[in-house]
Amino acid sequence: MAFDLVVKGKLVLADQVADGCVGVEGGRVARVSSGDLAGRTVVDAGGKIVLPGVVDLHAHFSEPGRTSWEGWAYGSRAAAAGGVTTVVDMPLNAVPATVNCEAFELKRDAGLRSSLVDFALWGGLVDDNLADLPDLLAAGVMGIKAFMIDIKDDTFRYVDEAQLRRGMEIIAGSGLFLAVHAEDNEGTWNRTRALQAAGRTDRRAWTEARSPEGELTAILRALSLARETGCPLHLVHVSLPEGVEALDAARRSGQKVSWETCAHYLSLTDEDFYRLGPEAKCAPPLRDRARQAALWDQILAGQIEAVTSDHSPCPTEDKQAGDDNIWNAWGGITGIQSLLPVMMTEGFPRGLSWPALARLLCTGPAKLAGLADRKGALAEGHDADFVVVDPQRSWTLRKEDLKSRHPHSVYVGRRFQGGIDAVFLRGKRLFGEGKLDETSAGQFLSWTENKTKP
Repeated sequence: MAFDLVVKGKLVLADQVADGCVGVEGGRVARVSSGDLAGRTVVDAGGKIVLPGVVDLHAHFSEPGRTSWEGWAYGSRAAAAGGVTTVVDMPLNAVPATVNCEAFELKRDAGLRSSLVDFALWGGLVDDNLADLPDLLAAGVMGIKAFMIDIKDDTFRYVDEAQLRRGMEIIAGSGLFLAVHAEDNEGTWNRTRALQAAGRTDRRAWTEARSPEGELTAILRALSLARETGCPLHLVHVSLPEGVEALDAARRSGQKVSWETCAHYLSLTDEDFYRLGPEAKCAPPLRDRARQAALWDQILAGQIEAVTSDHSPCPTEDKQAGDDNIWNAWGGITGIQSLLPVMMTEGFPRGLSWPALARLLCTGPAKLAGLADRKGALAEGHDADFVVVDPQRSWTLRKEDLKSRHPHSVYVGRRFQGGIDAVFLRGKRLFGEGKLDETSAGQFLSWTENKTKP
């Protein structure tokens, strides 16, 4: 038989890279073969790599309400150009935040109108929405996100310990998990106020305020509360190897816990932040080189199951506002388009394999998002989402290459190894020869319909 589409190349499978073909019918993988397949359309990648579409578990597209920061149209284009075919959007930065069913429907509908890539949504736990959580959990979110630290944004307020505990009790029986931004609120704000009172506006003040100890303290407290309530727990953007060790120990003791780190913690250090300034400001902040090296050791040892972008774009002027006073800069990295290139460039010289890369960027995030039956693998029955990569191509990121609404990034001017030649979403070419298919329509992926939560 002739398939709708056949993609031929070096296939990244669960435990090996093998020459072969993927046959596609109706937008799904119908056959994975070591031999040739007939297709009405054949894409012969030759000696190039065919990777599953990347699943980014952690992104902020800021629509509705702050569409001028990014929006689904621009954010999904940046994703597609970077090989990300599925995005899970965080509940904050949009206005209203995704903390009840009405806000959930507004964001879902905005994504359906404008997203080129498939997407799922996080819900949020804030200080006054406990009564909304049961309906939100049933609406189709993949999980609930909360902050343990006050981010001084009235559209998404942090939860104190009592509220966090109550939220965990509600979430515990849902089959979903609570994800937390873990930084100690009292200690961090005490340090911040002291530094500001001393007149400190320099870049080092930011890293001194958001200390490793503050992150680890919050991770340990979140683990304790989750253990007491029986709530499955996910730690977002873990920047510390000490944090990973604590989480791994909890899992080995039987606790249901998962975690992610971000590409910027694996490619940039605090010294880069001091040199580059506000563009590299994020929370938790970039850490020292020794901690980065230890995170890579944990990556290679299989102790980290997902790497995300934590794509958090903003208008250029919101970064420039911190040029002379670091407290005034927006804290977030524009990074979804660079996620795969960063991990190829930084990972392979350290010994990362293609199957391990796929587990970190594709299979692992898909499993955590409850999408393991559709996304994240070159497997029969899965959506035909592929990235064709030329591992031999070296290139430099230019400002004009960026697809985000505001084309600024800490990675502009950085040299990368491994070029993205083509991206396919459900069997249709989404990106190739530098051009996007603007007619692509992303699908909303509901956990309540997939029901494959680990």
